[in-house]
Amino acid sequence: MSRFIWFLLLLILPLISTKSQIASHWNTDSSYYFYQATDENLLSEKISFKQDLTKKEILDSIAHYLTDVFFVTSNKYYKDKIKIAVNVQKLTTIEVSKRNLYIATINIVDPDKICMGTYFQGSTGGRITFLMLVSNLIQPQLEYPLLDGVIILYNSEELKQLDHINLEGLISEREIDNAVRRAITH
Repeated sequence: MSRFIWFLLLLILPLISTKSQIASHWNTDSSYYFYQATDENLLSEKISFKQDLTKKEILDSIAHYLTDVFFVTSNKYYKDKIKIAVNVQKLTTIEVSKRNLYIATINIVDPDKICMGTYFQGSTGGRITFLMLVSNLIQPQLEYPLLDGVIILYNSEELKQLDHINLEGLISEREIDNAVRRAITH
């Protein structure tokens, strides 16, 4: 798996790097947002973090938000089940000439294996979960996103492409850019 990730980084790194150099980002907002996805829209709520937090601490806070707000265990399917958790497993820094690039590996811990049938089921549910995870973790509205890419694991295993969403490999801001732009400007 490690070779695959590095091979993928080598393929996508020039695309990420080139995009950052070509033009300034569509939004130079310095605010962080918690995003909530609905059937039709992505909604945003401005939040603040202490100035002295590290990138990893901010990511851990966002993962905690996703665990407590999105992956809630209040429905009937969770009775006597272990809570689903989102954990930042690893933060990788890639040094390039203009700025450092950041790739995070996120692990969705779901011991009872409910997540795939509840949160990734169907095109709408899968899209909502995809937007919630990726938009909150990448924060693309920032001049330089919090992350340049995210790798999502499920119970420490690499996710495969599903029929209706692609969670396989490295996910970049490009895949959520328009949805986040609409959430910020409306």
